[in-house]
Amino acid sequence: MIDLERLKYINTGLGQVCLNFGKELAKYQSEKIEFVFLVPRKYKGFFGNNISYEVVSIKRKFFSFLCSNYDLWYSIHQDSKYFPSKSSTPYVLTVHDLNFIKEKTAKKVSKRLKRLQRRIDRAVEIVTISDYTKKELLKQINYLAEKKIRTIYNGIKITEFDNSEKPNYVPKGDILFTLGVIKPKKNQKVLVDFIQNLPKIYKLIIAGNDSSRYAEEIKKEIFKKGLQNRIILSGEISNKDKYWLYKNSFAVLFPSLYEGMGMPPIEAMRFGKPVFVSKKSSIPEICGENAFYWENFEPNYMSSFFLKNTEEFYSDINNSLKRVNYSNKFNWSENTKKYFEIFMQVLQI
Repeated sequence: MIDLERLKYINTGLGQVCLNFGKELAKYQSEKIEFVFLVPRKYKGFFGNNISYEVVSIKRKFFSFLCSNYDLWYSIHQDSKYFPSKSSTPYVLTVHDLNFIKEKTAKKVSKRLKRLQRRIDRAVEIVTISDYTKKELLKQINYLAEKKIRTIYNGIKITEFDNSEKPNYVPKGDILFTLGVIKPKKNQKVLVDFIQNLPKIYKLIIAGNDSSRYAEEIKKEIFKKGLQNRIILSGEISNKDKYWLYKNSFAVLFPSLYEGMGMPPIEAMRFGKPVFVSKKSSIPEICGENAFYWENFEPNYMSSFFLKNTEEFYSDINNSLKRVNYSNKFNWSENTKKYFEIFMQVLQI
């Protein structure tokens, strides 16, 4: 069983992980193993006929002991509420991040760590999506050293659209692009003063769910500084809009503070774009030498650093080619191959 329940949030990072992992894993054909995907009802049959399906249900969520049993259960993220019918079923778990430790109150952190501990205790194999997450996990979870734990990076795949058109909300100018749910951990607010310090030719698109209180604070700050024509909060965007924005942006910005892996910088590199990021959490591990790192978020420093490095970047086409080549290391074919090996090892076949 492969738990892809988070397909219901298809426009989120985890939704895209489920989508691309499922597509690639569905290509595998073996007489020794049959995959069953746990999916929202509208995705039944979506991945073709090589695999079977179970639709998410209240019964599976609350009365799993009444449901079909499987020889192995893979949970694609640590917060899934779905479990195998029997406690003896081999359980493989992927942990994406422990960002909640920095975001939540002490009481909530304690509660979530206990819940994660129970899942870790149950798992026969544990995967993290970065060495940074692995180190954080080893700090927080008891008895983990006795378990098998390894890092497998997520793949990166951008759906291409030959007929993509400029979205209506994109203004004229040199477009800077940032993507991610708008929350304090993503740190988008620092980009307001950053944009104000740049020449007016530069415009910023902030894409992602903007229903949070933090998003409202950013909107107020934009209005206060009279930047409504230069900073656009687009809300969640389609894959078609995302493709156009990556392809046509001047640069991509990612000032995030906490990331298990952080896919937008690598996605941007797939288009050969310069990427400006923070030096926090897993970001240096993932981006290596292929990003420009803000040492701090002082507006004057951020803007001058940006102008200097974009000028140098665009002076040599090899800089773009280097980013593209680097991004190709993160692919779903390699990712699913490693997971398939884990499944076969656990099943001893």
